[in-house]
Amino acid sequence: MTRLASTETVSTADLDAENAPTGKGLGDCRGSGGSLPLDVAERAFDLLMRGPEPLSVDGARLGHGLPARPIPLSELREMLLHPSCSRATRDHVWRHLIHEARDRRGAWMVAAVTLAIPMLRRLIIALVGVIPAQRVDREDLESEVLTAYLEALHEVNLAWSHPLLRLSRLTHATVLRAHAADHPSLLADPDLTDRADSGMQTLAYPAGHPDQLLDQAVAQGIITAAEAQLIVCTRLEGIPLSSYCRRDGLLYCTAIKRRQRAETALHQAIQRGDL
Repeated sequence: MTRLASTETVSTADLDAENAPTGKGLGDCRGSGGSLPLDVAERAFDLLMRGPEPLSVDGARLGHGLPARPIPLSELREMLLHPSCSRATRDHVWRHLIHEARDRRGAWMVAAVTLAIPMLRRLIIALVGVIPAQRVDREDLESEVLTAYLEALHEVNLAWSHPLLRLSRLTHATVLRAHAADHPSLLADPDLTDRADSGMQTLAYPAGHPDQLLDQAVAQGIITAAEAQLIVCTRLEGIPLSSYCRRDGLLYCTAIKRRQRAETALHQAIQRGDL
């Protein structure tokens, strides 16, 4: 029998080493106490594995060559990483993990993150080679990857083959879309389906007076004052987005999407000649 988890949601502060998970879930994907988000998840997973009843799967029920007994997820992780584990077994187990994470959240969401950490770390290394270093620090990038992965857990089609590979691709694509606006020639909104045909060009602020363009955009109702402030702080003043989110109590993924939409609106207004 598997150990049940509550369906409540959580903040990552509850996932720190000194705060055992209490059936809550991953929140804003920020680390606590200066820890990187994946390290926080790893510590939370370690706490789940302690005690006489660690979080487990029913190997007899899962089948596919797994031992016919309760398998602690720490042991399952080693099995999945072993070269002798077949692709069919990995895919079957991952479909089960994704289903449990969606249905029970909490501890199972932590488990779905932790068992994917090798893939997530490879993904972060790959993204470091694509995203300019001056645009994002390691903590920010790791938070973005984790946020995108949590979204992918709810989006991936379990009927597809190779679910972990699909999760990797969805996560990678989401992070790249989030950073399209960080490159001089691209501004993209992940919610737009026609972005490939939108003909977006460079968003050029007036030389020396970008704040004037933002003030004008607010006055015309193109963006809100809060969106303008977000752009001023994180684009013009160079405040890390993670610091801005902590200061203003925003979720990291919410701030990214809010800034993307605002900058897309600015670009479109410039293209129309409204600014």
